[in-house]
Amino acid sequence: MIERLGEALDTSCITLELNGKKKLDVIRELVSLLYDSGRITDPDLVTTQILERESLATTGIGGGIAIPHCLSEAASETVLAIGRKRSGVKFDAVDRRPVSLFFLMVGPPDAHNEHLRLLSRLARYLHDPGLKGGLLESASPEEVLALFEAREADR
Repeated sequence: MIERLGEALDTSCITLELNGKKKLDVIRELVSLLYDSGRITDPDLVTTQILERESLATTGIGGGIAIPHCLSEAASETVLAIGRKRSGVKFDAVDRRPVSLFFLMVGPPDAHNEHLRLLSRLARYLHDPGLKGGLLESASPEEVLALFEAREADR
């Protein structure tokens, strides 16, 4: 069971220069990070499941942040991919503004409680202007991971 967000994250699953210009492109790019790092087994399934979840309600929570997520048989543990697009992407966010920071979370089907707990913690952390600013200014995936580790040490 994952206790800290840092445990679900690896620097190979962080990109600070997303290429996608549309919601679907960004989702595919983040799913590819998880697949290419060996953290999920079926990128097509995960993409479909993320899109199904998005069809229920947007995961663009406002303030330039989106947290697309799903539970999937393609994940054996909860994993997280982070992407940044400084110019922003239309993501149907609740505030109708472009999204610059993306946090894609995938967990196994039997980890519902863990998934909700980690989503809640992530959303709470992202309301911290210091953390959000640090994520927007980070120069490397290692800096992003260090920001989360420092935030969780303060918990």
